[in-house]
Amino acid sequence: MAESASHLQTDHLGAIATLADELKVPVQEVGAIFKSQFDRLAVQARITNYLVVLAMRNTRSILREGERRPSLR
Repeated sequence: MAESASHLQTDHLGAIATLADELKVPVQEVGAIFKSQFDRLAVQARITNYLVVLAMRNTRSILREGERRPSLR
């Protein structure tokens, strides 16, 4: 049975905490991005085994890309 995209499972919370620690970004910010990426991927996923890994990769890329952008101050 497919995993519910709207409910953050224990492994999701672990992935979010890991990314937040690795990238020194608040857990809430990582969680919001992770959830949006997970939900986006889950819509068309036929095999859900790797959704957490893919959502982590996308979240990491988004947050790292944000670090490289110059601030508009």
